[in-house]
Amino acid sequence: MVKFLIKLLILVIVVLAAVLLVRDDPGVVMLRYRGWTVDTSLAVALGILILFMVALYYLIRLLRGILRMPSALQRQSQNRRYGKARRQLNQGLIDLAEGRFEQAENHLMRLVGSSESPLVHYLAAARAAQLQGKHDARDGYLKAAHEANPAAELAIGVTQAELQLAHQQTEQALATLSHLHSIAPRHDYVTMLLARAYLELEDWPALVEILPDVRRKKLVKANRLREMELAGYRGLLERAADSQAGLEKSWGSIPKSLQSDPMMLCFYVDLMARQGWYSSAVEQLVLKSLDKQWDDSLIEVYGRFEAKDANTQLARAEKWLDDFGHNENLLLSLGRISMRARLWGKAQGYFEASIGAGATPAACLALAQLFEQQLQQPDKAAEYYQRGLKLSLESSR
Repeated sequence: MVKFLIKLLILVIVVLAAVLLVRDDPGVVMLRYRGWTVDTSLAVALGILILFMVALYYLIRLLRGILRMPSALQRQSQNRRYGKARRQLNQGLIDLAEGRFEQAENHLMRLVGSSESPLVHYLAAARAAQLQGKHDARDGYLKAAHEANPAAELAIGVTQAELQLAHQQTEQALATLSHLHSIAPRHDYVTMLLARAYLELEDWPALVEILPDVRRKKLVKANRLREMELAGYRGLLERAADSQAGLEKSWGSIPKSLQSDPMMLCFYVDLMARQGWYSSAVEQLVLKSLDKQWDDSLIEVYGRFEAKDANTQLARAEKWLDDFGHNENLLLSLGRISMRARLWGKAQGYFEASIGAGATPAACLALAQLFEQQLQQPDKAAEYYQRGLKLSLESSR
């Protein structure tokens, strides 16, 4: 409408200019051709010229329209196909979100060949197929997505890795993510998925190597990151537990913030206790940690930790009785240390006090073994074996 008004204004200006031009002197225009002569005034000649130019303009536009009609019809037909494909895509995504996976797959694939964005169709169809358990179809859609848009390799690969992890195809997911990480090493989501794959595969060296990036970029929540760090470094410690030197070396590679974590320290000391290894540095770590913050699990493990001198260890542990005299874990540990010090009566007292404060299968077992092996009281041993078994069965329900 605006263009038409502009053209009309230009035409009016031209006509007015022509009128002003011939108002004082109409002039004469003569046209002669092969014996034919036409005489007219300048005003009429200008009018005829203007009309001719206007007619020529619209004639040219008409001819251009006729010439462009096939491509215009083709574009119109293509736009209609795009519109239909877009509606199918929208419906497919709605079905996928609402859990109608079979209908979603059908809608997404119905007009994918006519879509202006086939990649979206294929990726969504792959998710719909995965949720139906059709994993071969899923892989086919992902392959078709890559053929439709090879430049979208990262988006396709991330989708493939997500689906593989969801289907517990962790090794395949790791292969996919390793390739993606090689072409996009700073991609945050790829890094996060890679850490998840390492965790599920228990590839502890690879996990602890990538975790600093996960922490620095805050790719997972703090509590989840702590779980991953604990699992990774505990895995490293367990692998290194073939020798005391290897275990201590692995402990030294753990970040200081984790070394002070009671759960990590408890696991380390437990590995030492299982093998019967002693380290004064480890004992000092336990004592400092318990002085700073009491932890029941750590004191229980300390009771199984074989110090160089059991009597000295017992004296250190008994200092906590003033503050934690009714703690069953402390009393159990004191009983175990007393056993190593060959103080059978004191050990019995501590075990019985532990059971009185809070009976546990471990305390019943320890007391039963004391009665059986050192005090030669099989009836008492059988009683506590039975009691410990009953507690163990009750706790497993």
